[in-house]
Amino acid sequence: MTIHPRAPFDFHQTLRFILSPPALLNGREFAPLLDYFVDGEYRRVLELGESLVLYGVRGGESTAKPALHVRILSGTDDDAAQQAVHMEVARQFSTDLDLRPFYTLAKTDAALCRLTSHFEGMRVPQAPQVFEILISAIVEQQVNLSFAHKVKKALIDSYGRGVEFEGRRYSAFPEPAALAATTPRELLRLQVSGPKARYIIAISRAVMGGTLDLEGLRQLEPSAAQTKLLELKGVGPWTAQYVGMRALNHLDCLPAADVGLQKVIQHFYGLRKRPTPARVERMARAWGGWRSYATFYLWLTYWENADWKSRVRQEVRALRRSLPAKLET
Repeated sequence: MTIHPRAPFDFHQTLRFILSPPALLNGREFAPLLDYFVDGEYRRVLELGESLVLYGVRGGESTAKPALHVRILSGTDDDAAQQAVHMEVARQFSTDLDLRPFYTLAKTDAALCRLTSHFEGMRVPQAPQVFEILISAIVEQQVNLSFAHKVKKALIDSYGRGVEFEGRRYSAFPEPAALAATTPRELLRLQVSGPKARYIIAISRAVMGGTLDLEGLRQLEPSAAQTKLLELKGVGPWTAQYVGMRALNHLDCLPAADVGLQKVIQHFYGLRKRPTPARVERMARAWGGWRSYATFYLWLTYWENADWKSRVRQEVRALRRSLPAKLET
């Protein structure tokens, strides 16, 4: 199967966010959780009913004439499975999205203008299931990157199914049924805090009981979907915004209280101190309609080294002098 995304499209830039967290100061590397890159091929497990399918995706090098080559590596390989995998890959990589309006907007903002040039073609990667991103976001709340990775790995290893292929195990995220049947005490053993354990179990049981339709959120207007998410215990604005960006393909989310976003804005916009959520909101008015993408392009700078960040900051400062001041700071 071959999919032709709208240009510009950069397969490898899109994968950076989900394949590997930014390098830690001690150089530690993280083991893959759900997303794998083996022999130049991106691999992921997809649930099709009770069955698991392992698919692989290879991308071309051209951002101007991009192509994704998709194949099923393990599991059912009939027409229905082929179609399901094709649809999933197209959705996961937002292949139909036209980024040109975002790039036009970015030309009026010195920092985004420089970042969109560097990360050109990057899409916000979409998760297969809303449940996966919601539970992951709850686990990640108010903990550092290393600890969050450790807890998620324990959760996946303990409750997730997997596929064996060519001597390697490829894991899938735990299904709602698996987490609905656990207890807070069992999750505490995995270092999930008591409140988070209760939130995870309650959400899982609501999904199993039919009172919570997370996949149905994809059909709602973004504001309505955000409202539904915020009604759930354990879900605050950051979590709802993150789910909107990573699972619902909402283009205009802004996690203004995210400390990482605040720090990178401070760096690239030359602010004397870290901006408050209110100030981030004011500054982001100029990104209206594309705040999810502005956020991700700023976040992705954490994957770059300090020398690159310093050099780009100087370039942004010089470029800002030639652009009209459009951000309210």
